[in-house]
Parts: sequence; structure tokens; C-alpha cells
Amino acid sequence: MKIYRYLYYNLFLLWLKKKDEPENAHINAVITITFLLYTNLMSIPLSLVAIFKNEIIAIPEINTNVKIWIAIFLIGVGILNYMLLGRKREHNKIVTEFMASSKRIKRNSFYYTLLYIVTSLSIPFYIFFFTTPC
Repeated sequence: MKIYRYLYYNLFLLWLKKKDEPENAHINAVITITFLLYTNLMSIPLSLVAIFKNEIIAIPEINTNVKIWIAIFLIGVGILNYMLLGRKREHNKIVTEFMASSKRIKRNSFYYTLLYIVTSLSIPFYIFFFTTPC
């Protein structure tokens, strides 16, 4: 859980650098971490399909019913992330916990966070653009 909180803290710092909305940085960090979590979960069956060239896990057709369940899942995970990370008390605990880190640790963790974001987004893009459909 500490890695998850540290990821939230680094995403918060990343959004805090944006000058036009620094007061919404904690909400943007929660939304970003929710989106990355969903992207990682969806990368698992996509990777299996790309590796084995057939569906091991049945990926359902995207009809209205599936879209509703995806939206419910995203909203539920977003609310859970907000409760665990973004509320004022939890947010302040996370900020005070990691604010005392050394400059070297903050710099390295920032690079790891950027690597996590790039990796999380590049796997689905790679599968979509560079693999052939079944």
C-alpha cells in the first residue's frame, strides 16, 4: 500500500506543477491513478490475446450493457481511490509522510512514476497498433 500512496504522492506533485489548476491536483491524481489502474487491468487480456494469437479470456463485445458495467467499475474504483487517497485527512497524511524524503529519493521516484505512466499507456497502444487481430 505504501507504493500505491507514493505513486499517488508523485502524481499529486506532477499535477501540482500545472499552474492553472493547483487546487485540483489531488483530484487529478486520483483520476489519473484510477485510469492507469483500469488500463493495467485491460492490458492483461489484451497481452494474452497478442501473445497467443487467440482469445484465452473471452473479451465480450462492447455493447451498451458492457459499457454500463465499465462505467460502474471505473466510478467505483474512483470512489474507492478517493476514499483511500484523496480525502483531506488521508491526503494530508500522505503529503506529510513523503515530504521528508530526500531529494535523491524524490527524483528517483519521480522517474519511476513517469516510467510507470509511459509503460501503462504504451502496452495497449503497442498491442493496438503493432499486432494483427485474431
